[in-house]
Amino acid sequence: MLAVIADDLTGAAELGGIGLSYGLKVEISSKVNPSTKADLLVIATDTRSKTEVEAVAEMENVSRLVAQLNPQLIFKKVDSVLRGYVLAETSAQLEALKLGRALLVPANPALGRTIENGSYLIDGKPIAETAFSGDPEFPTKSSDVIKLLRAGNQSVTVRKTNEVLPSEGIIVGEAATEADLTRWAEFSGSGSLLAGASGFFRAILKQTELSKPHTHTQSNENLSGALLYVCGSAFAKSTHLVKEIFNSGGSVSYMSEEINFRNNSADMDKWSDEICNLIRENGKAIVAIDSERQVFFNALELRSKMALVVKKVFDNTRIDELIIEGGSTASSVLNELEIDTLYPTEEYATGVIRSKVAGRELYITLKPGSYAWPNEVWAF
Repeated sequence: MLAVIADDLTGAAELGGIGLSYGLKVEISSKVNPSTKADLLVIATDTRSKTEVEAVAEMENVSRLVAQLNPQLIFKKVDSVLRGYVLAETSAQLEALKLGRALLVPANPALGRTIENGSYLIDGKPIAETAFSGDPEFPTKSSDVIKLLRAGNQSVTVRKTNEVLPSEGIIVGEAATEADLTRWAEFSGSGSLLAGASGFFRAILKQTELSKPHTHTQSNENLSGALLYVCGSAFAKSTHLVKEIFNSGGSVSYMSEEINFRNNSADMDKWSDEICNLIRENGKAIVAIDSERQVFFNALELRSKMALVVKKVFDNTRIDELIIEGGSTASSVLNELEIDTLYPTEEYATGVIRSKVAGRELYITLKPGSYAWPNEVWAF
């Protein structure tokens, strides 16, 4: 068995989709199941939405529980652009797993995300000059990798594939090409904690016996039935896409200013009724926040309100397909719906994964906020 510990749910789903493409039996869960029968167990911790102290404690606990399963590999999935508490969590995991070195390769050249000469680039542009600089929780203000990681006095070094690596500490591997990822993947089995984004994980799988042909066939099912989209991303491309649907009279329901500024059950019921009516009339609806019209103060509170209205919708109408954008939003929604285990069935595109909910007639498709919508999923 292979194990992944991810810091958010969409990242967990992304690696689950990779495992699915290799014919593996994949289980994505928010808890460690000691009796799992999965070939690939992916634990979604949602630590990116917690405080640093909470995140470290969660990573320590989950790492110890996963280690008790004696997996062939433990991989730490981090955000490809290093949002979250990457160093603090990695240090905690090294201690929990009794390892002295971590190799962190967050770059994903297939998506134009590279690390070259100590700088993080998006399609060749310094990351601090991209939309990631406006992230509401982890704004990217520097393109220097060490500064991105907020390393301070911690032992962090950046190395190219042809350079000698320190025997201890946290090492960030530069990667500008897929060949670079392949070189870094050769360190699997070296006694180091391997960490990074989906590109690095895929490169590691290619170098194991899992690269042999498999008989698994992915589902070709399309989204069907009543569709509910929950768009929690603040990325401009996503918010503009939703606004275009709204302006054209499409099936979009924005959080009201009343709900934004106060907690009132009547307001939430009204919002839920509006969403349910859209679904009954159109077979689908988008739930979103209009960032152009409103000022927001607490991202966690907003996610909680979105999750609560989704629960109310589920209580009042049938939903066959739930499509969620944004890892933190997805975790909040699944927690409210009391869903803790998913079984991937379809990888529509990189990071866009459809899963069956354990014990329920419901499919959930997850998408990272900064990724594009595939045509097969975006039914508008």
